Amino acid sequence: MRSVFLAQWMKEKRSPYLVLIFCALSIVATLLFGSNIDAKIKVDAFLGEGVMIEEAERWLERLNSSGAFVFKLRDEEKALDEVWQGRSSMAVRLLKDDYRIIAAMENMNISLVQQHMQSVYMDELRMNAVVKQVKDEELFRKELSDYLVHPPLTLQSAAASGGELKSYDMGLQLLFTFTLFLAMLTVGFKVNAMTAEKVSGIWNRVILSPVTKTQMYLGHLSYSTLIGIIQMTLVFFIFKYVFGYDLGDQSGLLAIIIVLYITTIVAMCMLLTGLLRKPEQFTGILTSFVPIMPLISGAYMPPGTIKNEVLQVIAQFIPLKHALDAFVGVAIYQHGLEDIYLPLAKLILMCVIFFGVGINLVERRSK
Repeated sequence: MRSVFLAQWMKEKRSPYLVLIFCALSIVATLLFGSNIDAKIKVDAFLGEGVMIEEAERWLERLNSSGAFVFKLRDEEKALDEVWQGRSSMAVRLLKDDYRIIAAMENMNISLVQQHMQSVYMDELRMNAVVKQVKDEELFRKELSDYLVHPPLTLQSAAASGGELKSYDMGLQLLFTFTLFLAMLTVGFKVNAMTAEKVSGIWNRVILSPVTKTQMYLGHLSYSTLIGIIQMTLVFFIFKYVFGYDLGDQSGLLAIIIVLYITTIVAMCMLLTGLLRKPEQFTGILTSFVPIMPLISGAYMPPGTIKNEVLQVIAQFIPLKHALDAFVGVAIYQHGLEDIYLPLAKLILMCVIFFGVGINLVERRSK
């Protein structure tokens, strides 16, 4: 086993580019797609006919008070050109007591901006209507402002356990998704080296040596497992200590999930090795079906987005989904081992089944 393991390591040492490239892809993909998940909606606004700059700035101040939107005053020609060129989804024309949204295509953000602007304008117009009926406008606005700051009724939200209700971190989910996905590819290519050795005849020649078949399996599979664990650990370490991502304080549980997931992926690749005869077939299946696993699992989307029952059933047979559920539970919701035992149990069950069926198929084919 040791000699087979060291042989794989010497090959890796001569050409470590695969692991390094997949580690880099995990980092780059997360930074590209995860950094703008919680970004504010930016909207260009320009003056309508008869609207003074001072009046427009007062409206922008009210529109920007929510913190979820950023309205910026721009030149009309430039704002409209951004929309026509597709670089911006919408622009807003500010009128005296109204507004117009200009958009080239339907967009979810347009509905959000429409609802926000309608709410702000309706509140302000109601206030103006009341102000006209009072004698001291400044006193009324001051009293109304104090009333809104200290309302008679307040609403407080809390988690089911009574603790603080945390917002969902979609960027952290994407970090786990890309890392799990690319680790699956790395492990798959490493296990495929065993198939390549069988086709080339190296496997049979090594078996004639003092190294047993069991040691051959253990050497290859343990090396593939270790490489996957190192890749995921390295990516998480970089994001936690370099980019400042909050992965929680339960590093031990994260390590357990990593080991179980990688072992399950090795078992899944062993099953594919038993089903397929050539390394080229293995590579084709791996690169064709692995990329759609996160899509079926809903890993690229917020929780609850996938409503199709067929996809939900298929996702239960994908290791990535259960590992992602466990990671999200530990890192975002601070779950303990008793809270994530179900996805871990599913990973262990799949690992046992995949290994049992896969090794059996490989040995039958050898005979």
